[in-house]
Amino acid sequence: MFRDDQQAMALQNDELRRELERMRGENDALRSAIVHSTPSGVPFSARGLYRNDPLPLNEAERVVLGVHGLERFPVWLAALLHVLTFGLFSVIYYAVQGGRLPTIETGDPGAHKGVGFFLIPYFNLYWLFAFPTRLADRLNLQLRLRGEAPMVSQALMVACSISTALIVVPFFWIFAVVQIQRAINRIAELGPVVPRLAAPAAMTGVRVDAAPASVMTAEPEAWADEGAWPADVQRREGHR
Repeated sequence: MFRDDQQAMALQNDELRRELERMRGENDALRSAIVHSTPSGVPFSARGLYRNDPLPLNEAERVVLGVHGLERFPVWLAALLHVLTFGLFSVIYYAVQGGRLPTIETGDPGAHKGVGFFLIPYFNLYWLFAFPTRLADRLNLQLRLRGEAPMVSQALMVACSISTALIVVPFFWIFAVVQIQRAINRIAELGPVVPRLAAPAAMTGVRVDAAPASVMTAEPEAWADEGAWPADVQRREGHR
């Protein structure tokens, strides 16, 4: 029992040490990116970030624009709730998710506008196209900031909007919900944007979650007086 506890404590300390080193590395890289980045007087809204490739951003700006409040949600449950609520869940839920993304251009809506504009007569016909395509742009940008390929198809968003505007059975929206939720889950899984400038070797994208094999297999060293414990136990039992 003693050896198991000692080994578990050693592994826990090693994990804490590696986590501390990782956080220090990220802080050093971010500090270096901020110091060496050249400030730009051009606002984000004028840079065409949703269309330009490569992104016209320095490392500090990449980190800032990568901050979001997205959280994972089961893809199958999102699709099921979309069907059961006839799309109402998706309108509200993804409007809220859009509000958790950074505002870059003037057309980026918050949660209240995302839902409220659907309630305005005639304008909601425009919003039926504008909201999903802009949400796709914003999610794809978050993926690009992290070195990932876009996951949400603009063509699919447009096809879904057309099918709804023509009062066709909006079956395509199920595929759109799946794409959008997968993208959100991937962004949440990737975590914050890490500056590439002066990034230490430990921040190459390869995570080391397990202790080395030598640590896992090696027997913990015994304390200096551990060998005397059996004799001490016998002595105590003899006095009872």
